[in-house]
Amino acid sequence: MGRIKRAVLDQPEPRPRPAKKKKAPKPAPKVPAGVADPKPTLTRLELRRQSVLAGQGENPSILEIGPAHNPILPRREGYDTRNVDYLDRAGLIDKYKDFSQYSPDDIEDVDYVLPPGAKMSEEIPDRFDVVLASHVLEHTTSLIDFLDECARLTKPEGVVALVVPDHRFCFDRFRPRTSLGAIIDASLDPKGVHSVGTMTEFMMNAVRHRKSTSWAPGHRGDYDFLHGLDAAKAKAEEAKGETYIDVHHWIFSPNHLRLLLSDLHDLGYLGLREWSFHPTVGHEFFLNLSPAGDGPGIAREELLMLADAEQRDLDVPTFAQREPAEAQS
Repeated sequence: MGRIKRAVLDQPEPRPRPAKKKKAPKPAPKVPAGVADPKPTLTRLELRRQSVLAGQGENPSILEIGPAHNPILPRREGYDTRNVDYLDRAGLIDKYKDFSQYSPDDIEDVDYVLPPGAKMSEEIPDRFDVVLASHVLEHTTSLIDFLDECARLTKPEGVVALVVPDHRFCFDRFRPRTSLGAIIDASLDPKGVHSVGTMTEFMMNAVRHRKSTSWAPGHRGDYDFLHGLDAAKAKAEEAKGETYIDVHHWIFSPNHLRLLLSDLHDLGYLGLREWSFHPTVGHEFFLNLSPAGDGPGIAREELLMLADAEQRDLDVPTFAQREPAEAQS
Protein backbone atom coordinates (compact mmCIF):
# COMPACT_ATOMS: atom_id res chain seq x y z
CA MET A 1 0.00 0.00 0.00
CA GLY A 2 2.83 2.33 0.91
CA ARG A 3 4.53 1.61 -2.40
CA ILE A 4 1.37 2.48 -4.28
CA LYS A 5 1.03 5.71 -2.35
CA ARG A 6 4.63 6.67 -3.10
CA ALA A 7 4.15 5.84 -6.76
CA VAL A 8 1.16 8.11 -6.90
CA LEU A 9 3.03 10.91 -5.16
CA ASP A 10 5.98 10.50 -7.53
CA GLN A 11 3.83 11.14 -10.61
CA PRO A 12 4.88 14.31 -12.48
CA GLU A 13 2.64 17.33 -12.20
CA PRO A 14 0.21 17.49 -15.12
CA ARG A 15 1.24 20.04 -17.69
CA PRO A 16 -1.14 22.94 -18.05
CA ARG A 17 -3.00 22.88 -21.35
CA PRO A 18 -1.86 25.61 -23.68
CA ALA A 19 -4.39 28.38 -24.02
CA LYS A 20 -6.33 28.25 -27.25
CA LYS A 21 -5.02 30.78 -29.70
CA LYS A 22 -7.59 33.35 -30.60
CA LYS A 23 -8.24 33.51 -34.28
CA ALA A 24 -6.94 36.71 -35.73
CA PRO A 25 -9.75 38.80 -37.17
CA LYS A 26 -10.00 38.61 -40.90
CA PRO A 27 -8.41 41.64 -42.52
CA ALA A 28 -10.84 44.04 -44.07
CA PRO A 29 -11.08 43.52 -47.83
CA LYS A 30 -8.87 45.86 -49.82
CA VAL A 31 -10.72 48.83 -51.21
CA PRO A 32 -9.97 49.12 -54.94
CA ALA A 33 -8.26 52.26 -56.21
CA GLY A 34 -10.70 55.00 -57.14
CA VAL A 35 -13.41 53.71 -54.78
CA ALA A 36 -14.69 55.78 -51.84
CA ASP A 37 -13.25 54.67 -48.48
CA PRO A 38 -15.07 54.67 -46.16
CA LYS A 39 -18.31 54.32 -48.09
CA PRO A 40 -20.58 57.33 -47.47
CA THR A 41 -23.62 56.79 -45.28
CA LEU A 42 -25.81 58.84 -47.61
CA THR A 43 -28.42 57.23 -49.82
CA ARG A 44 -27.60 57.03 -53.51
CA LEU A 45 -29.90 59.94 -54.32
CA GLU A 46 -28.52 62.06 -51.45
CA LEU A 47 -24.95 61.45 -52.61
CA ARG A 48 -25.86 62.25 -56.20
CA ARG A 49 -27.43 65.55 -55.19
CA GLN A 50 -24.58 66.47 -52.87
CA SER A 51 -21.97 65.78 -55.55
CA VAL A 52 -23.84 67.46 -58.40
CA LEU A 53 -24.48 70.62 -56.37
CA ALA A 54 -21.01 70.81 -54.79
CA GLY A 55 -20.01 74.46 -54.34
CA GLN A 56 -23.35 75.83 -55.58
CA GLY A 57 -25.24 78.59 -53.85
CA GLU A 58 -28.90 78.56 -52.94
CA ASN A 59 -31.42 77.63 -55.67
CA PRO A 60 -29.10 77.34 -58.69
CA SER A 61 -30.56 77.18 -62.19
CA ILE A 62 -30.19 73.65 -63.60
CA LEU A 63 -30.39 71.98 -66.99
CA GLU A 64 -30.74 68.18 -66.71
CA ILE A 65 -29.91 66.30 -69.91
CA GLY A 66 -32.07 63.27 -70.68
CA PRO A 67 -33.33 62.43 -67.18
CA ALA A 68 -36.34 60.46 -68.50
CA HIS A 69 -37.80 58.41 -65.61
CA ASN A 70 -34.90 59.02 -63.21
CA PRO A 71 -34.29 62.75 -62.63
CA ILE A 72 -31.78 63.66 -59.93
CA LEU A 73 -33.05 67.22 -59.40
CA PRO A 74 -36.75 67.12 -60.37
CA ARG A 75 -38.75 70.31 -60.61
CA ARG A 76 -41.57 68.70 -58.58
CA GLU A 77 -39.24 68.74 -55.55
CA GLY A 78 -38.62 72.46 -55.80
CA TYR A 79 -35.43 72.55 -57.89
CA ASP A 80 -35.13 75.26 -60.55
CA THR A 81 -34.64 72.64 -63.27
CA ARG A 82 -35.25 72.51 -67.00
CA ASN A 83 -35.05 69.26 -68.99
CA VAL A 84 -33.81 68.52 -72.49
CA ASP A 85 -34.37 65.33 -74.48
CA TYR A 86 -35.03 64.05 -78.00
CA LEU A 87 -38.60 63.07 -77.05
CA ASP A 88 -41.36 65.00 -75.32
CA ARG A 89 -43.01 63.61 -72.18
CA ALA A 90 -45.62 61.65 -74.13
CA GLY A 91 -42.88 60.10 -76.26
CA LEU A 92 -40.87 59.12 -73.17
CA ILE A 93 -43.91 57.56 -71.52
CA ASP A 94 -44.51 55.51 -74.67
CA LYS A 95 -40.81 54.53 -74.84
CA TYR A 96 -40.84 53.10 -71.30
CA LYS A 97 -44.39 51.74 -71.24
CA ASP A 98 -43.24 48.10 -71.30
CA PHE A 99 -40.90 48.56 -68.32
CA SER A 100 -43.02 47.85 -65.25
CA GLN A 101 -40.30 49.17 -62.90
CA TYR A 102 -40.76 52.71 -64.26
CA SER A 103 -43.70 54.93 -63.39
CA PRO A 104 -44.97 57.55 -65.87
CA ASP A 105 -45.38 59.86 -62.86
CA ASP A 106 -41.56 60.03 -62.58
CA ILE A 107 -41.24 61.51 -66.07
CA GLU A 108 -41.42 65.31 -66.00
CA ASP A 109 -42.34 67.69 -68.81
CA VAL A 110 -39.54 68.18 -71.33
CA ASP A 111 -38.77 71.87 -71.73
CA TYR A 112 -36.51 71.56 -74.77
CA VAL A 113 -37.18 68.84 -77.36
CA LEU A 114 -34.17 68.51 -79.67
CA PRO A 115 -34.68 67.79 -83.38
CA PRO A 116 -32.41 64.97 -84.66
CA GLY A 117 -28.86 66.22 -85.12
CA ALA A 118 -29.53 69.59 -83.48
CA LYS A 119 -27.03 71.24 -81.16
CA MET A 120 -28.29 71.93 -77.66
CA SER A 121 -26.66 75.36 -77.48
CA GLU A 122 -28.50 76.45 -80.63
CA GLU A 123 -31.90 75.20 -79.46
CA ILE A 124 -31.70 76.32 -75.82
CA PRO A 125 -31.53 80.11 -75.32
CA ASP A 126 -30.99 80.02 -71.54
CA ARG A 127 -27.72 79.59 -69.60
CA PHE A 128 -27.44 77.70 -66.32
CA ASP A 129 -25.48 77.41 -63.09
CA VAL A 130 -25.44 73.61 -63.45
CA VAL A 131 -25.66 71.47 -66.58
CA LEU A 132 -26.23 67.92 -65.34
CA ALA A 133 -25.46 64.82 -67.43
CA SER A 134 -26.04 61.60 -65.50
CA HIS A 135 -24.96 58.45 -67.37
CA VAL A 136 -24.89 60.44 -70.63
CA LEU A 137 -21.20 61.09 -71.39
CA GLU A 138 -20.41 57.44 -72.18
CA HIS A 139 -23.14 57.34 -74.87
CA THR A 140 -21.90 60.30 -76.92
CA THR A 141 -20.30 59.88 -80.33
CA SER A 142 -17.85 62.72 -79.63
CA LEU A 143 -16.88 63.39 -76.02
CA ILE A 144 -15.15 66.70 -76.79
CA ASP A 145 -18.05 68.08 -78.82
CA PHE A 146 -20.57 67.05 -76.17
CA LEU A 147 -18.64 68.73 -73.34
CA ASP A 148 -18.12 71.84 -75.49
CA GLU A 149 -21.90 71.98 -75.99
CA CYS A 150 -22.44 71.67 -72.23
CA ALA A 151 -19.89 74.42 -71.59
CA ARG A 152 -21.76 76.79 -73.93
CA LEU A 153 -24.89 76.25 -71.84
CA THR A 154 -23.27 77.20 -68.52
CA LYS A 155 -22.93 80.63 -67.01
CA PRO A 156 -19.33 81.96 -66.81
CA GLU A 157 -18.65 80.20 -63.49
CA GLY A 158 -21.21 77.43 -63.92
CA VAL A 159 -20.41 73.72 -63.75
CA VAL A 160 -20.98 70.69 -65.94
CA ALA A 161 -21.89 67.92 -63.47
CA LEU A 162 -21.13 64.39 -64.66
CA VAL A 163 -22.37 61.15 -63.08
CA VAL A 164 -20.39 58.39 -64.78
CA PRO A 165 -20.44 54.57 -64.58
CA ASP A 166 -17.19 52.96 -63.41
CA HIS A 167 -16.62 50.27 -66.04
CA ARG A 168 -15.20 47.88 -63.42
CA PHE A 169 -18.59 47.52 -61.77
CA CYS A 170 -21.01 47.34 -64.70
CA PHE A 171 -21.53 45.42 -67.93
CA ASP A 172 -18.46 47.15 -69.43
CA ARG A 173 -16.15 45.22 -67.04
CA PHE A 174 -14.23 43.46 -69.85
CA ARG A 175 -14.10 46.33 -72.32
CA PRO A 176 -10.82 48.27 -72.67
CA ARG A 177 -10.78 51.81 -71.31
CA THR A 178 -11.02 54.69 -73.75
CA SER A 179 -7.77 56.14 -75.09
CA LEU A 180 -6.86 59.80 -75.44
CA GLY A 181 -6.24 59.28 -79.15
CA ALA A 182 -9.71 57.82 -79.76
CA ILE A 183 -11.35 60.85 -78.14
CA ILE A 184 -9.32 63.32 -80.21
CA ASP A 185 -9.91 61.40 -83.46
CA ALA A 186 -13.68 61.26 -82.84
CA SER A 187 -13.76 65.04 -82.54
CA LEU A 188 -11.64 65.64 -85.64
CA ASP A 189 -13.83 63.29 -87.69
CA PRO A 190 -17.23 63.42 -85.97
CA LYS A 191 -19.93 60.84 -86.71
CA GLY A 192 -23.64 60.94 -85.97
CA VAL A 193 -23.86 57.24 -85.11
CA HIS A 194 -21.72 54.66 -83.35
CA SER A 195 -19.39 52.61 -85.52
CA VAL A 196 -19.70 48.94 -86.39
CA GLY A 197 -16.57 48.29 -84.34
CA THR A 198 -17.98 49.98 -81.24
CA MET A 199 -21.23 48.04 -81.55
CA THR A 200 -19.42 44.74 -82.09
CA GLU A 201 -17.10 45.27 -79.12
CA PHE A 202 -20.04 46.03 -76.85
CA MET A 203 -22.08 43.05 -78.00
CA MET A 204 -19.17 40.60 -77.68
CA ASN A 205 -17.97 41.75 -74.24
CA ALA A 206 -20.97 43.04 -72.25
CA VAL A 207 -21.55 40.92 -69.13
CA ARG A 208 -23.71 40.40 -66.08
CA HIS A 209 -22.36 39.62 -62.62
CA ARG A 210 -24.65 37.29 -60.69
CA LYS A 211 -27.42 38.22 -63.17
CA SER A 212 -27.00 41.98 -62.58
CA THR A 213 -25.70 44.54 -65.09
CA SER A 214 -24.24 46.74 -62.34
CA TRP A 215 -22.81 45.91 -58.93
CA ALA A 216 -20.83 47.34 -56.02
CA PRO A 217 -17.10 46.76 -55.38
CA GLY A 218 -16.54 43.45 -53.60
CA HIS A 219 -19.55 41.81 -55.26
CA ARG A 220 -18.82 38.09 -55.65
CA GLY A 221 -20.08 35.51 -58.11
CA ASP A 222 -19.84 34.34 -61.70
CA TYR A 223 -20.00 36.46 -64.81
CA ASP A 224 -21.93 35.57 -67.92
CA PHE A 225 -22.22 37.24 -71.32
CA LEU A 226 -25.27 39.32 -72.15
CA HIS A 227 -25.21 38.47 -75.85
CA GLY A 228 -24.24 35.56 -78.06
CA LEU A 229 -22.39 35.47 -81.35
CA ASP A 230 -25.48 35.57 -83.60
CA ALA A 231 -26.85 38.61 -81.76
CA ALA A 232 -23.48 40.37 -82.07
CA LYS A 233 -23.36 39.74 -85.82
CA ALA A 234 -26.93 40.98 -86.29
CA LYS A 235 -26.33 44.17 -84.30
CA ALA A 236 -23.09 44.88 -86.17
CA GLU A 237 -24.99 44.58 -89.46
CA GLU A 238 -27.65 46.96 -88.15
CA ALA A 239 -24.93 49.46 -87.14
CA LYS A 240 -23.88 49.81 -90.79
CA GLY A 241 -26.92 52.02 -91.38
CA GLU A 242 -27.46 55.69 -90.57
CA THR A 243 -29.87 55.14 -87.66
CA TYR A 244 -28.46 55.91 -84.22
CA ILE A 245 -28.29 52.81 -82.00
CA ASP A 246 -27.67 53.57 -78.34
CA VAL A 247 -24.60 51.95 -76.77
CA HIS A 248 -21.74 52.82 -74.42
CA HIS A 249 -19.05 54.29 -76.63
CA TRP A 250 -16.60 55.54 -74.00
CA ILE A 251 -15.30 53.37 -71.14
CA PHE A 252 -13.91 54.90 -67.94
CA SER A 253 -12.65 54.39 -64.43
CA PRO A 254 -12.50 57.46 -62.15
CA ASN A 255 -8.88 58.62 -62.21
CA HIS A 256 -8.54 57.48 -65.80
CA LEU A 257 -11.28 59.95 -66.83
CA ARG A 258 -9.75 62.68 -64.66
CA LEU A 259 -6.46 62.17 -66.50
CA LEU A 260 -8.13 62.22 -69.92
CA LEU A 261 -9.98 65.46 -69.18
CA SER A 262 -6.89 67.11 -67.71
CA ASP A 263 -4.86 66.18 -70.80
CA LEU A 264 -7.61 67.39 -73.15
CA HIS A 265 -7.63 70.76 -71.37
CA ASP A 266 -3.84 71.09 -71.39
CA LEU A 267 -3.71 70.16 -75.09
CA GLY A 268 -6.28 72.86 -75.92
CA TYR A 269 -9.21 70.58 -76.82
CA LEU A 270 -11.37 71.50 -73.80
CA GLY A 271 -12.03 74.79 -72.02
CA LEU A 272 -13.38 72.99 -68.95
CA ARG A 273 -11.28 71.87 -65.98
CA GLU A 274 -12.01 69.71 -62.96
CA TRP A 275 -14.02 71.57 -60.32
CA SER A 276 -14.77 68.72 -57.90
CA PHE A 277 -14.46 64.93 -57.78
CA HIS A 278 -16.00 62.11 -55.74
CA PRO A 279 -14.69 58.54 -56.15
CA THR A 280 -16.84 55.54 -56.98
CA VAL A 281 -19.73 54.53 -54.77
CA GLY A 282 -21.70 51.54 -55.98
CA HIS A 283 -21.03 51.56 -59.72
CA GLU A 284 -20.71 55.31 -60.41
CA PHE A 285 -18.46 58.28 -59.69
CA PHE A 286 -18.93 62.05 -59.83
CA LEU A 287 -16.92 64.69 -61.65
CA ASN A 288 -17.82 68.36 -61.97
CA LEU A 289 -16.11 70.56 -64.57
CA SER A 290 -16.03 74.32 -65.00
CA PRO A 291 -14.22 77.02 -66.97
CA ALA A 292 -13.27 78.28 -63.49
CA GLY A 293 -12.03 74.85 -62.30
CA ASP A 294 -8.54 74.45 -60.82
CA GLY A 295 -7.88 71.00 -62.27
CA PRO A 296 -7.12 67.75 -60.41
CA GLY A 297 -4.68 69.39 -58.01
CA ILE A 298 -2.04 66.63 -58.36
CA ALA A 299 0.82 65.99 -60.77
CA ARG A 300 0.10 64.19 -64.02
CA GLU A 301 2.46 61.38 -62.99
CA GLU A 302 0.47 60.79 -59.80
CA LEU A 303 -2.84 60.82 -61.67
CA LEU A 304 -1.42 58.35 -64.19
CA MET A 305 -0.35 56.00 -61.38
CA LEU A 306 -3.80 56.22 -59.77
CA ALA A 307 -5.41 55.39 -63.11
CA ASP A 308 -3.03 52.45 -63.53
CA ALA A 309 -3.81 51.15 -60.03
CA GLU A 310 -7.51 51.05 -60.93
CA GLN A 311 -6.77 48.35 -63.49
CA ARG A 312 -4.48 46.36 -61.20
CA ASP A 313 -7.21 46.18 -58.52
CA LEU A 314 -9.64 44.27 -60.72
CA ASP A 315 -11.17 41.05 -59.42
CA VAL A 316 -10.18 37.59 -60.68
CA PRO A 317 -13.22 36.65 -62.78
CA THR A 318 -15.00 33.33 -63.07
CA PHE A 319 -17.62 32.56 -65.70
CA ALA A 320 -20.78 30.52 -65.43
CA GLN A 321 -20.88 27.51 -67.74
CA ARG A 322 -23.30 27.76 -70.64
CA GLU A 323 -24.53 25.41 -73.29
CA PRO A 324 -23.13 25.69 -76.85
CA ALA A 325 -26.56 26.83 -78.13
CA GLU A 326 -26.57 29.70 -75.62
CA ALA A 327 -23.19 30.91 -76.89
CA GLN A 328 -24.72 31.48 -80.32
CA SER A 329 -27.93 33.25 -79.39
